[in-house]
Amino acid sequence: MAALGVWLVVVMWLGTGTCAAAAESIAAAQTAPRAGKVLVHIKGVEGELLSNIKGYLEIWQFHNRTIESAARVQYLHRAAQKQIKKALQPFGYYKPVIESQLARKGGVWEALYRIQPGPKVLLHRLDLQISGAGKNDPAFAEAIQKAALREGEPLDQAAYEALKKRFQVLASERGYFDAVLKAHEIRIDLRAYTAEVRLHFSTGPRYRLGKVEFTETQPWLARDFLQRYVEIEPGQPYAASALQRLQGDLSNSDYYKQVEIVASPEQADADRIIPVVVKLEPRPKRKYVFGAGYGTDTGARIKAGITGRRVNRQGHHYQAEALVSQISYGIGGEYIIPGRDPRSDAYGLRASYTDEHSETRNFQALNLGGYYQYRQGLWTKTYALDYRVERYRLEADTVTSKLLIPSLDWTRTNPGDFEKRIYAEHGAWLQLKLRGGHDALLSDTTFVQPMIAAKWIRAFGNHTRVIGRAAGGTTWVSDFGSLPTSLRFFTGGDRTVRGYKYNVIGPPRSPTNLDTDGGKHLLEASLEYEVPIGAQWSVAAFVDTGDAFNNTPDYKTGVGLGLHWRSPIGPVRIDFGHALDQPLGNVLLLHLNIGPDL
Repeated sequence: MAALGVWLVVVMWLGTGTCAAAAESIAAAQTAPRAGKVLVHIKGVEGELLSNIKGYLEIWQFHNRTIESAARVQYLHRAAQKQIKKALQPFGYYKPVIESQLARKGGVWEALYRIQPGPKVLLHRLDLQISGAGKNDPAFAEAIQKAALREGEPLDQAAYEALKKRFQVLASERGYFDAVLKAHEIRIDLRAYTAEVRLHFSTGPRYRLGKVEFTETQPWLARDFLQRYVEIEPGQPYAASALQRLQGDLSNSDYYKQVEIVASPEQADADRIIPVVVKLEPRPKRKYVFGAGYGTDTGARIKAGITGRRVNRQGHHYQAEALVSQISYGIGGEYIIPGRDPRSDAYGLRASYTDEHSETRNFQALNLGGYYQYRQGLWTKTYALDYRVERYRLEADTVTSKLLIPSLDWTRTNPGDFEKRIYAEHGAWLQLKLRGGHDALLSDTTFVQPMIAAKWIRAFGNHTRVIGRAAGGTTWVSDFGSLPTSLRFFTGGDRTVRGYKYNVIGPPRSPTNLDTDGGKHLLEASLEYEVPIGAQWSVAAFVDTGDAFNNTPDYKTGVGLGLHWRSPIGPVRIDFGHALDQPLGNVLLLHLNIGPDL
């Protein structure tokens, strides 16, 4: 009975306490404020840890917002510690120390969480296994090597998830369509504070690609020509990159508006060989171009052009264009014959007629020639032979010159993707040219003319850009008077030395006559600093200098400011240049330029 009496007393005491606490809670709920603004402070962590905690922490969703229920705030605060611990675990923190406080001050709920993540759990054992046909595939070995998982180092759970996903992606890309994860787990021993990772991946057999077959919505190009685009050998191991490359090459050819490749493992035969079917829909046979514009060098101008995308089933094509501006007019065209590899090389025949009547140059030129062009990495290399007949004016005399001109033009553009060159953050352009002629080979004079031009662009973290440009050229010639105007050097204008009119800089005819007929040599340089002032606008400051000369350069310099707009059709540059050398230059000259950076 004594024992029973004690037991009853304890129960009554507990019951009384519970009732009192319940009464206090009811009273508190009746008097507690219901609405208030919530401020959440998280201290002790930053970077990825802080971002992940905010993602897990439900009370953070109400940060700097008004919440209607006091009970809701208190509930979210009680759940916070568990959520913070869960957010830290992917980074290897399993023993954090968390201090939390919730207080109401002046109608504002303030939640404070002080976090000490503690030490990271160490990866004690790493068990990675690749089995099946992909066991010796270097792609999987490379994925394991690059993964941030090492025994004896802190566990990186995100690296584990990334590696698991990488295995699955590689299996899809490389034709292991029967691949499965045999084991994938992380075990944590909190007493020893160590982790064990097990990741066993069975690739199964690797599928292979069959013969490439083409289907067209209408007869367009010969099969033997289309096969020149194909690098896939029947029976080779499946590789998604090979299919993507074939699709990209055909899409970029300008022959087809739609290229679809069907190579599904469901269509594989008993030997796991997948047939490859390329479905092609041609573009219209011809493309017409019409345009109008204005440039401060050329004045108003209009253009009309035609491109024949397909002349015959061997992929021959052509293009022709007529251009008329205030200082010149001309017409030209090319007939292009694809080479052995139509993706990278071609032969061409070209012809053009140009009539320029600017302030400094007055000539009419007929050009007939041919070329071979091919791409090698970032380089485009062109070798050409042209016959040029040019009639030009030197002071009061009119001269006709005939030249057979072999030439080479090597141009390197980085990045290679045109979309990235329209407004380049990092890039460079380099052009090397060499042309010449000999009076014993259908030419009126002997000359050799090497030239180099370069442009360099570098962007910084604050989105400012530095743009540098330089050019140089020289001429060795037996009779300079027989060298046509179009082959002489001039400078000045939108794309060279701003603050000066188009091609006004060159050796003067005499001390009293500053007009120029062009020079033997050229040196130019430019430096520009561009600062963004909005998403699509920027301002720039620049300095340009250069000279075209016969003996010793007399550099002309221009400085100025520009307003640039990233329009949907490419950068539009409005520059105000001030020439520092008078009277050849202008106190203030407007320059307008439209076109890609590289």
